[in-house]
Amino acid sequence: MQARRVSTITRSTVVITSVTVIALGAAATTMGAQNHLAQLGITEGRAREAVFDSFITDTLSVAGNNAVFKAAADPARVALVNFALTLARTFAESDDFKRRYADHREANGPDPLPPPPAVDEILAKQRAGFEAQVVEMRKLFDQITPEQRTTLEEGWKDMRRQLTELETGPRRTELETALRQQYTGLVREREMAMKQLDAVWPPDHRTLVANRLRHFLEVSKVVAYDARLIEKDGARVFADPALEALPREWKMCFRAGKPATEAARVFAQNWLNDLAAAGVK
Repeated sequence: MQARRVSTITRSTVVITSVTVIALGAAATTMGAQNHLAQLGITEGRAREAVFDSFITDTLSVAGNNAVFKAAADPARVALVNFALTLARTFAESDDFKRRYADHREANGPDPLPPPPAVDEILAKQRAGFEAQVVEMRKLFDQITPEQRTTLEEGWKDMRRQLTELETGPRRTELETALRQQYTGLVREREMAMKQLDAVWPPDHRTLVANRLRHFLEVSKVVAYDARLIEKDGARVFADPALEALPREWKMCFRAGKPATEAARVFAQNWLNDLAAAGVK
């Protein structure tokens, strides 16, 4: 049995920045959720897809018109953060999200183990296969010499003796031991695959949410909002190569600005606190 490949994450997705900064947007604090979404030409269903993708994948899920967020002043960006994260949290706590996550986790997990091999069934199948071959060979007896027939009959007799010894003698015990060891190895392989699955896709979807929130809080802990940008090859990059080498999530926090990022951090910490209070690690 070959275990299905368990997906690995090389860079944790930050749902806070991906959903808040570029996936959803609004410029006015008094607009309702549907107006926020309509302004960007994005449906609530597509917004949920962006949220789910941002939690699941190691790439940012982009949806909607990010120019709205870029053009917004700091107060409107803060309002956007709270709106988007409230939408994200509501969906992440829904049965729909839980079901989708369970389906995704199962699809990336190892195949179920087959039942342990039954020695009697294996031996019976082996004997039946042999006897079926004998029947087919007998149909060709009119095409061979009597001497050849005798040779075949003696060979079949010897084979039946060996099968009987395998079914009833010490070799049966050897076969049982070999099959048991083989199955034990399959069980160990699956256990290891399940541990790997649990590390990447925890059984409780809330644990994945908590992991993403913690990662965002770590990434956004120190942001050099006063960092200098320069023009290079037609693009604006950080003058400091060390900052330019930082993860994309950090750069998104920089572009979002301190008020919006701090609002996201407060929301994320409160959400994480609620998950901890519910026993989620």
